Amino acid sequence: MASADIILAGIAWVVIGIAIAVVAALYRRPFWPWFLYSVAFWPLALLHLIAVKHRVREAGPLEEDE
Repeated sequence: MASADIILAGIAWVVIGIAIAVVAALYRRPFWPWFLYSVAFWPLALLHLIAVKHRVREAGPLEEDE
């Protein structure tokens, strides 16, 4: 029975890692590095993701070729 609990905990750990990586991707961060980071250290990655700023592209005039 203990092995089933370990498997369930491992699945939960990976699902939390995927969720953090998806939120990072929504913040315009690369998915795979954040996925690996969050699976390895999800509590730290979650705090890091909360502290990181959202990447916004700055709007500017379009350059036209003449």
